[in-house]
Amino acid sequence: MLLSGGRLVAFLWRRAKKPVSLDGDIRAVCEDRGTECQVRLSGRITIDSSPGLRLLLLRRLEAPSCQLLTVDFRDVTYVDTSGLVVLVEVLKATRAQAKIFHLSGLQERPRYLLEATGLLHLFPEVNSEMPRSNHSSPVSPQ
Repeated sequence: MLLSGGRLVAFLWRRAKKPVSLDGDIRAVCEDRGTECQVRLSGRITIDSSPGLRLLLLRRLEAPSCQLLTVDFRDVTYVDTSGLVVLVEVLKATRAQAKIFHLSGLQERPRYLLEATGLLHLFPEVNSEMPRSNHSSPVSPQ
């Protein structure tokens, strides 16, 4: 919000939702909100899906407009150790670029794996505000 000549003017950040196909186990919907890039994941992060997820997250991070990367795990049911490797690598990349990396919506199994490995404290958690939309459905591979 900005005052201009006594009038209140609102600026809305462009919200571009981009469904991304990763593999049969995991799907992603990406959304840009100004300097924040959000990635909502659904499915299972396994040794088969983690290379595609790694590539997606590192590419999102490379965008100059992306200063804060938030990954929403609300619909992720399973993460194996290859998924943890991806998260640690993305965390290192964000720190090297002086950017911020958050997780949100961690559910039982993914949260337990991060706790059991002693990694949970490395990842700041936030509440996700990324709305679910029927207009932007994730694309799964064929």
